[in-house]
Amino acid sequence: MKLWQKTYLLSTILCALILYGCMFSVTAPAIASTVKGAQAAALREERSIARALEQTVMEVPEHRQTAAATAFLGFYQDTGLFFEISKEQETVYSTIPYYFERRQGSEGFVRMEGHLFLFVNDILPSGFELTYFKGAENEDMLLQKQIMTAALAGTLTAMLMAVALYALLYWVNLPISRLAHEMRTPLTAMKGYAETIRDVKLTEEQQHMAASYIAQESTRLTEISSKLLTMHNAKEETTTFRPVDVEEMFLHIQRTYPTVVYKVNWSTLLGDLNLLTSLFNNLVDNAVKASPEGSPVELTADINVITVKDHGKGMTDEALAYVNHPPKHKKLHASGGLGVPLCHQIAKAHGAKLSFQRGTDGGTVATVTFYNSLID
Repeated sequence: MKLWQKTYLLSTILCALILYGCMFSVTAPAIASTVKGAQAAALREERSIARALEQTVMEVPEHRQTAAATAFLGFYQDTGLFFEISKEQETVYSTIPYYFERRQGSEGFVRMEGHLFLFVNDILPSGFELTYFKGAENEDMLLQKQIMTAALAGTLTAMLMAVALYALLYWVNLPISRLAHEMRTPLTAMKGYAETIRDVKLTEEQQHMAASYIAQESTRLTEISSKLLTMHNAKEETTTFRPVDVEEMFLHIQRTYPTVVYKVNWSTLLGDLNLLTSLFNNLVDNAVKASPEGSPVELTADINVITVKDHGKGMTDEALAYVNHPPKHKKLHASGGLGVPLCHQIAKAHGAKLSFQRGTDGGTVATVTFYNSLID
């Protein structure tokens, strides 16, 4: 996993935790308000019934108070309300379908067999203990809706944030990834020449040639890094074109890839030397990797067309579809880099089109067709 991907993962987790914390802090008061509102309504209803019950039992002799209370509460039998009355800790009447522990003078919610209920326990002046019990399905549904809405909103927001953060970090790190990809070829060549100077006895002319090549590649690294970072943020039209000696460019590539054989029928084109060298270095590098060891890679320049041909096994239909229309977010294989998308971008910056086809005798042919970078 790349560093920016680790940063993305940790940032997403942290932001998600903060987001869900904020959602909870916003939702918690609404849930508390729903709970308090339901309890207040139940308490008001229980107080009203308790007052009427107290008045009823006080109007009859003491030995008939229990019967009067039972008869009074019987009127609520089909209203969805349940009651229990007791006196001196002995239950004298109950329609509550469940047994549950409650303290005298307490109120709240209780869940029984998956259903939510409200209860209020009250001590009447007449000495009766009244327990009010009512189904709270509406309140339960409202609470679940509030929780689900908060969870859904938090999840959707977190997903959108994750996508936006990924796109941002990917875009910010794209020029760095491209730069790292493009540095491999010149660094490999520079390492080879440096090891040759160190390990092989060379003539003074050969030493000078090797040192000059290292210096040229160092300069090219500086320039290509600047170009790539500029291309990431600038439009194609801002690229400055100059005459490019095609044979000189091919010779430079051949020094890096000795199996390259080239033919030049188009001497000069208009473009950016460093970017074009990067383009054909990528194409040749892919061709060398696809070819059997020691097999030549053919680099040919005809009027307004440059081709790179290898003699490998050729590409599958899936691979050809990818390299001709590479999505920026997807790699061709696990070790694939950003070379092909970058090649397309450099070609586009030169008013050219890059395409790949199967060769007539096997292998793959990469063709860059120029439309507005012509000189001769």
